[in-house]
Amino acid sequence: MTMDHSQINLLHELDSISKIHTLKRQDIDNLMIEFARRILLTLNIERMSVWLLDDEKNALVSMGEYDLPEHKFSKGNTLLREKYPAYIKAISENEILLVPNIYKHESTKELSGDYSKPHGIISLMDIPLRIEGELIGIMCFEKIGDTERNFSKDERIFALSIAIVFASNLEARQRRALQHTLNQELREKEVLMRELQHRVRNNMSVIASLVRLQSYKANDDYHKKLFDECKTKIDSIAGIHELVYSSKNYSTINALEYFTKLLNGIEETYSGVVSRVLLRFDIEELNLDVDQALPLALIANEVVTNSYKHAFEGRYERFIEFSLRRKEDDLEMIIRDNGKGFSPDQVHSDSLGIEIIKGLVEQVDGEYTYNGKSGTTFMLKSKIKTKTQIQTGA
Repeated sequence: MTMDHSQINLLHELDSISKIHTLKRQDIDNLMIEFARRILLTLNIERMSVWLLDDEKNALVSMGEYDLPEHKFSKGNTLLREKYPAYIKAISENEILLVPNIYKHESTKELSGDYSKPHGIISLMDIPLRIEGELIGIMCFEKIGDTERNFSKDERIFALSIAIVFASNLEARQRRALQHTLNQELREKEVLMRELQHRVRNNMSVIASLVRLQSYKANDDYHKKLFDECKTKIDSIAGIHELVYSSKNYSTINALEYFTKLLNGIEETYSGVVSRVLLRFDIEELNLDVDQALPLALIANEVVTNSYKHAFEGRYERFIEFSLRRKEDDLEMIIRDNGKGFSPDQVHSDSLGIEIIKGLVEQVDGEYTYNGKSGTTFMLKSKIKTKTQIQTGA
């Protein structure tokens, strides 16, 4: 099969035009003119225009109209759906609209008075522009004068290809605009989150300072210890926000970094009260969801604090071991000391500490045991989401 000279010209021009693929806002009018001029010369017609549906889809708005003989470019004109319903319906339902005589065709007769006659148009080939199957506008190829024009099959294929190229450019421009908006919203969100974290961190510091002052004013050891316990709980929560604020990651916490800091803080709090306690920990480097890390931290605070307070009376060798590791699909937290332990009847349901632990374990959808035989051993297992699971929605 051989190709005639006109087919070769059309293919060559299509290849050339397809390389015009950057629709920058500041260059779009000049690009439209060059785009239209080359196509009109190739098809040997006089007018070309591109119209886009408005946001309400009630009108076609001119993106650019170019008249080759007069070298005239205009834009911003509108074709209202209510005024030209047959024409709008035709371009919505067809892949291409071929009209040798605008004044005789049922879909275009209504254009005669306001559009066709003022511009001297006799024939048209209009191609709907679609993005992902949705109509966004139309590309019009128009013949001026009194002689009707029947576009050949090759010319129709050429025009359809031009419309696809143009729609692809519009889609790319739309995506760039959307990406710009998303990037701007993301930056604004990050600023807002940093400000929120900053305020939370400051408020937690104020609360901790108030509790510390109240502890200094306590008249007996019992109330002083209560305030100290409150402070360690506040410090546990504040530590989460401190890590979130410093890492700029608002969804996950590094388990190794956070729990090391938490345990060292508890050790510092009780070092002057309970001496010679060796605190050992084995923490896997995991990225845990913030909403899951906080209950775990409060549980660890409660259990380790209980060991410092109650475990070592009359004991010379003293140690607390803390382990946080992943075991297949579970996260396992084990806290053990070599203290005096406790009998089962010492852990009863109305104990505030136990009630706190139970509530926190429920938050992480976990199971726990708290054994006081041969020292104390607390073990928690929970289906904890790591960073990878969070990202994949597992």
